[in-house]
Amino acid sequence: MNQYSTASQLFDACGVLFGPEVNVSIEFLKYLQPSGIKDAYRCQVFKTHPDRAAALGQDEALLNDRFKTLTQAYECLIGAIKGDGRVLMQHSKPRAPEHPSGYRKSPKAPEPKPGNDHFYSHKGAVPKRKLLLGQYLYYSGYISWNTLIDVIVRQRRERPQIGQIALNWGLIDSDQLLYILANRKCSEKFGDYAVRNEYFTQRNLLALLYKQKKLQRPIGHYLLKYGLGPGLLEQLVKEQKRHNRNVTKS
Repeated sequence: MNQYSTASQLFDACGVLFGPEVNVSIEFLKYLQPSGIKDAYRCQVFKTHPDRAAALGQDEALLNDRFKTLTQAYECLIGAIKGDGRVLMQHSKPRAPEHPSGYRKSPKAPEPKPGNDHFYSHKGAVPKRKLLLGQYLYYSGYISWNTLIDVIVRQRRERPQIGQIALNWGLIDSDQLLYILANRKCSEKFGDYAVRNEYFTQRNLLALLYKQKKLQRPIGHYLLKYGLGPGLLEQLVKEQKRHNRNVTKS
């Protein structure tokens, strides 16, 4: 892709390269550097290269398609950055950020695809270890694999971001928020990068994580949308807690 990509194309490329946790805006693109793009690309290549299909336990053809999309995204972003670091784009109408801080609303999580869905094949044989609620329901045969993944993705996408909470608390300003998002490595968490570069302290990070957990909707909120009634869900939560107590004692 040439250096005159549209803002929408650059947004899509960032989504492929940096993942759903990064909320892209025009300001984010301004802070983007070749080194950050290359680090993200190398990280994603390790996860999607077709040569690693056997090691990853995934279909080679599917990985090949993902790898092509990843490479196109990388070339799009690298080609849009001039030698002085400025991003070049066509003057087309971009997707406007939906939050003054530059955060975009996360897209709706995809619905399960029946052809790729499955339930736990050994119903009743729940692993004898502590399980989170979603894991317990999957191993108990109440929800499918795709449902488990979907509820986890929905919960993660809708929870408040650490960077946004830090901004609200005045620990960082909007420019620092965008700089961290654009320059951290793809495998590095926002808070870890911020502490390492002394934007705030480890104690601040622990407080931010606690606040994020308190604000995050419980996974049961999402499970109700998959046919589990409140009464049944309450019963299953009790069973999950009983299961975890029993495996802890053994």
